[in-house]
Amino acid sequence: MQAQGPLMNRLTGIVTFKAPVYREVAEDTTATQSAALIVIVVAVIVGIVNGVLSRSFIGTLLVVVITQLIGWGLGSWVLAFVAKQFFQGDTNTSEMLRVTGYTSVFRIIGVIPFLGIVGAILQIVANIIGIREAAGFDTTKAILTAIISGIIVFIVTLIIGFILAAIGLGAAAVTGSLNR
Repeated sequence: MQAQGPLMNRLTGIVTFKAPVYREVAEDTTATQSAALIVIVVAVIVGIVNGVLSRSFIGTLLVVVITQLIGWGLGSWVLAFVAKQFFQGDTNTSEMLRVTGYTSVFRIIGVIPFLGIVGAILQIVANIIGIREAAGFDTTKAILTAIISGIIVFIVTLIIGFILAAIGLGAAAVTGSLNR
């Protein structure tokens, strides 16, 4: 039997909520690529499942992968900002990219019908551990960082959605497709 590689060992530590593994991932500057790989692979799996269920397989797949990558980057930046500015956490965007990239593995559970909420809850728990370990502060501050960051990302997403909807409605009005 062959020994597991570092990536599998770390993923095992992440899914079993081993805090030292979260700290190790946050501090390992070489782990950013593997975190990105995890985000992309999970997004592709979710995109394939969603694409099979929709009319536009390739379009759905691309949208899922692109939005996951953007959300991962934006979310990590906001987490690092909130942790540092509000709670004097000792972290940066790269550390948050690594821990949240690894915790995105829980999104795979969401491809199983009715288990998406379980995956989301597990990912929230994992993110709080990751925030705590990356920022070097207590669990209360990690929870507050997650809540504040979630609110900020939600508001930014809402604003972007309204802008895109307005652009779409404007384009439809200009081309006359609203009347059809």
